[in-house]
Order: sequence, then C-alpha cells, then structure tokens
Amino acid sequence: MKNALKIIIKTLFFVILIILVILSIIFAYYYVKVSSKYRELNFDKDKLITATSYAEILDNNDFVLSNASINGRNTVSFNEIPQHTINAFISIEDKNFYKHNGINYKRILKSLLVNIKSGYAKEGASTISQQLIKNTHLSNEKTIERKLKEYLLTRKLEKKFTKDEILETYLNVIYFGNSCFGIENASKYYFNKTTSELNIGESAVLAGLIKSPKLYSPITAKKKCTERRNLVLKEMLDDKYITEEQFKQETQKEIEIAKNDFNNTIERTSLSLATKEINLSEKELVNSNLKIKTYINSQLQHYIDSLDLTLFSYDNFMPEYAIIVENNQTGGIEALRTSLNVNIEEMLRQPASCLKPFLVYAPNFEDGKINLLTQLDDNKTNISGFNPNNAGNQYKGKISVREAISSSSNVCATKLLNYYGINKAKKFASKFGFRFDKKDNHLALALGSLYNGCDLLTLTNAYATLANYGVKPNINLINNITGQNDIVIYKNPINDEQILSKETCFFITQALQSCSQNGTAKKLKDFSNYVASKTGTNGAYNSNKNTDAYCISYSKKHTVCVWFGVKNNDSPLLPQNYNGGNQPTYISKLIWEYLKPSEPFSPPENIIKLDIDKINYNENGTIKLAIKNTPERYIIKEYFNKNYAPTIYATTFKITEKPVLHAKVKNNNVELTFEADKFTKYYLYKKTRDTETLLDTIENYNKNKYTYNDNKLSPNFYEYYIVAEKNNKLQSDIIKILIE
Repeated sequence: MKNALKIIIKTLFFVILIILVILSIIFAYYYVKVSSKYRELNFDKDKLITATSYAEILDNNDFVLSNASINGRNTVSFNEIPQHTINAFISIEDKNFYKHNGINYKRILKSLLVNIKSGYAKEGASTISQQLIKNTHLSNEKTIERKLKEYLLTRKLEKKFTKDEILETYLNVIYFGNSCFGIENASKYYFNKTTSELNIGESAVLAGLIKSPKLYSPITAKKKCTERRNLVLKEMLDDKYITEEQFKQETQKEIEIAKNDFNNTIERTSLSLATKEINLSEKELVNSNLKIKTYINSQLQHYIDSLDLTLFSYDNFMPEYAIIVENNQTGGIEALRTSLNVNIEEMLRQPASCLKPFLVYAPNFEDGKINLLTQLDDNKTNISGFNPNNAGNQYKGKISVREAISSSSNVCATKLLNYYGINKAKKFASKFGFRFDKKDNHLALALGSLYNGCDLLTLTNAYATLANYGVKPNINLINNITGQNDIVIYKNPINDEQILSKETCFFITQALQSCSQNGTAKKLKDFSNYVASKTGTNGAYNSNKNTDAYCISYSKKHTVCVWFGVKNNDSPLLPQNYNGGNQPTYISKLIWEYLKPSEPFSPPENIIKLDIDKINYNENGTIKLAIKNTPERYIIKEYFNKNYAPTIYATTFKITEKPVLHAKVKNNNVELTFEADKFTKYYLYKKTRDTETLLDTIENYNKNKYTYNDNKLSPNFYEYYIVAEKNNKLQSDIIKILIE
C-alpha cells in the first residue's frame, strides 16, 4: 500500500514538473514576443483616466444620446477620498497594495492552490494595478498573450506612477454597475453623496460591489449586498482599520439607497438589455466600442421628460413612477422615463386588474364561450371561501361582458376564471409572456395577484399584442447593435407569430374603448374612438390605501403604460384617491394629446355587427336578433364573431294574429277579456245602434290578461270591438251581444 502511494506521488510530481516546463517555455516565448512589441509603450495619466473605449447610444435617427464610458464622467482627486474608503478597497481587493511592485506573487500562488483544491476558479489574484491596466488598456480576451501584456504594462505602470496616483486613477475608472464608472458617480447614484461624504458602511458597500455589480447590487440584491459589505468590514477589522465597536455598529445598519429621479434611464436600460442580447457584461460591453441604436424618438422623449410629475406628490412624498411608450408594429420603446434605480425589466409588481384581459377574458372569447353581450352576475359571491370585492363595494347585478371589462368588475372576473379553470387560464396567459409560480393556484389571480408579480415591459407588450391584432411584438429599447466597420452583431427581430385571434383582440379592444368612454379610464373619453385603455389598482393589505396604480392604453400605433407605486410596498402608501383611473390616466391623456391618434380599430373579416332585441335581452338575458320592425330605441347594436353569432329572432315586436276578444254576460253585466302584448297599443270600443264609445286605451300593459267590466247595461244590441296597433299596423276583433 505504501509503495503504491509512493509511485502515485512520484508520478504526480513528474507530471506537474512536465507541465511547469511546458508552461515556462510558452511563457518565455510569449514574453519575448510581447515584450519586444510593447517595450516602447509609455503611460500618461490622462490616457488612463480618459479611456478611449465606449458604447455609443443613439436614438432612432442616429443622434447620439450618450456615450457610456469614463469620458466626461465626474472624477475625484486622491485627497478628496476619505481614508476609511481607501482602507475598504485595500482590505478587500489588495491588502499588500503598498508593498508589492504591481504583481503579488504570493497571492498568485495562494489563488492557484485554492482554485486547484476547489476544482474551479474560485479566487482571483489580480492586484489593483493589474485591474487598472485591464480596465483601461486591454481587451477582454482570455489568452496567455493578453495576460503577459497585463504583466508587462503593470510593471511599467508601477515604475511610472506613485501608489497614490494608481489608486486614485483606479477608483475613478472602476465599474460599479448601473452605468456608474468611477467612485464619484457611484457615490452620487447609490447614496446621493460626493465621495468625500461617504461613511464607513457606504465605503464598504462600494468596495464590495465591484467584484460583481449585479450579484451584489444594493438595489436588487440587498441581502447579498449586506453579506458582502459585512465581509469587507470584517477584513477592515482584521487589518485594524476599524475597531470592534465600529464593526458591530456598521454591520447592524440597514443599507439605505438614495431616492433620485435618475436621468440616465435610457443609458442604463440600453446597457442592461444589450448585455442579455450579446452575452457580455456591462463592463465588457462598454469597453468594446459598440454602437447601440435605440428606438427612442427624441422629440417624444423630450416631451415626456418635460412633464412635471411633482404635481402628483402627496404629503411631501413623491411615489415611484414609470412611463413606457411602445411602437406596436416594431416593439420598439420610443420613450422611457422612470424614477426607479433598478432596470425596468427587472422590477416585478402585482399587475392588478391589468391582468384580467389576458387571464380571464381572452381565453373565453377565443373558445367562443362568451361574447360582448354575454350576461354575467355582478353580485357578491363566495367561491370556495374566496370573497372578491368590487371597487367601492359597488355591485350592478346582471351586466354584459363589455360592461364587466369596462368597469373592471372583480366579481365577474373571478366567476369567469372559476368557470374556465385556473390551470387552463394560466397556460393561455403565458403566451403573452406572463410567468406563474406553482403557488399561483388560487382565484385571486383574477384580480392580478401573482406570487412573483410581472415586469412592466411584459405587461405593456401584452396590450401591444391586442393593438397588433394578436401578433406579439418583441418589445425592446434596442433596434440594433453594431461593432467595428458598422457590422451588425444584433438586430431586434420583427415577430410575425399570431398568438391570439384577430376577433378576440377586436372584442377586448371594443370593451376597453368603452373603458375609455365611460369606464374607469373615462378621462380618455376624448380619444375613445381611437384609444382603448385598462386601469388597475392594488390595495395595500389591511389598509384603505394603495401600493400600485396603472393606466395602460393603446391606439393602433402606440401603447402607453403609466405606473405609480410604492417601492417594496413600504410607507408612505398611496392615498385612496391615488388609483389607476386618476393620476396615471391623467398622465396618459397628456401623452395622447401629443401623439394625436386618428386611426380607428377596424373589425376583422369574420366580425359582423348585429341588431339585438333590447327588451328580450334586458328581461331574460337571452341574445336574439331584432326583427325589421323593431323601433331603434329597443335595439342594441353589437359586434359578433360570425362563427358564434345569434341566429334566432326575437318575437317582441313581431305583428301577431288579430287580438281575440272574449265576453261573459251575467244579468246586465259584460266582462271583456283579451291577451295583451306589452308592446302593442289597444283601443277598446263599444257601439250601439246610435252611439260609439272608446271605453279604454291600453298601452305598456305588463300583465298578459286584460279585463274590462261593463256593468248595468240597458236592454239593447251591443257591439264590442278591439283594435290593436303595432308598428303602424292595425288588427281588430269584434263581439256582438244582445241584452234583453
């Protein structure tokens, strides 16, 4: 056993030795090659601080909106950086920064052993000097030659500049996420402070952030960020930069991020989306000299940026907000404004009633289970213990699907979801991009209560699909990305997949135009011929206040999403009058005034408009065609799918057979009876040899059988006759009676 172990150890030793020899030869070869090529390279501080790489962000007319780079950014001098901030970066990034000559060989060896032991690249070994070179002078390729260049340039850097100069430059160019290059920009973005104002805890957050700005984001990953901050503080404690008492105080603090109206939304969102499309980190993307052409319409963007949203603050508090304008045909975001310090596609909110068209109504329309006149019961209900409440506790009894959508009835939506089936409805709604958790198996889904919520881009794009007659656009801020020599490396595809029938889209649009006309979004009634809309409001748990307010509206060309809300659902909550039909709809109105929609939604080929008998519909809820003679005031005009249209005519206004008059004679009394029709006018006459008298005029008679008593008659020969008048046509019947 011992001999076998010795053989294994010797074999491993010789294998490692051979590998080291091979690596030494390769290293020597590249060293000579690279060294000769870069021997004459000189440094200057200006070149380091103003890196030449950038991502150029353009609008839809190729006007430069911004250059995502270090150029033009705020910088800070070394003596403006607090010592505890410097200590934080030194502790976590390069403890021996002031002792080594740019390359930390001990750290390289330690890192190598840790990585071999763990089986993957767990630890890095780059010094601050190497990181500076990598961020300002080299590409992102992972080759031996690039690593040797880094080594040689780092050595030159250390000879040319002092340690303080290197550290100052490093802190002014390092990437902190959210399009923040340099510590001054990061300080202002995350904490609304200058670098000189950073405290120990904030310094630790920023120092911990640069390892992976997305993974340790204090905005979207606060728990991981807190853990990373505490690790930095622990290193500072071990390095005797802070005391035990300071460590305890700082680790117990909540990380508080500044609330700002961020003006780099377009840049941040462009970079965030671009990283997903071409699989690069934001830092790599910015250093790749790419051009990112967006769909932004600068005139529209300027108009939306000029809207004074501070008018909608309350109690000296401004809620979070987001405004998105999408082009329905291209999926391009033509304008974007938000107060959020998180990327728009990453913010998940409860969609409230805005989910109803896709989860509840669209699948039922698609299967022909409902039409716009289908009557629903808008009365309080209890379904398996769930009691949905309408806004304001208002219930209307029997209402049409059109009105249920327009007034956003929670009761009707819940009953319809229960009727259709939760699992089937979720599968249907997922075609629009909505994602459901396994915990989403309850009827509250009908009210937009999702376990994980959904993002505003998905929600906006779902309505753009309705406007697009069932073709789902690829919503994106980015039109295309080009690299060197203007070679296109990404192009937003135009989608032509039909995920919903044109007929269903038209029906929902009709109902949502009613919402604009006289429903929850009636502030848009001036545009109701061209704009459909849906509002949504999320009430706070155990409170009469709200957390979210939406208005999503669309014309044939554009979809506009306006959202106000309370981030993390914390106080102060939105007042009760802060709801979807109020502030968000008012903002939407201002945007439509600018867009000036003028093209109506035309019905698809399979859609017909029919005259429905109103009396029959109101009295018994059945949908029957009105006959030719029906007065206009008793007609409902509505759209139907040819495949599911009613075919039976109502008899309400049909000219019937002549009225049949019956008589009973007892003593000197006559009892006259006949079957009366509510919508027919009757004239009852009595005639003798000498006279003719109108006994009664009967109109709108609600009982079927009409009775008239003619008493104490004198002996004579009498004629009784009745004339029925309907739609300007007359029918009559006569009875002759002799009283002796």
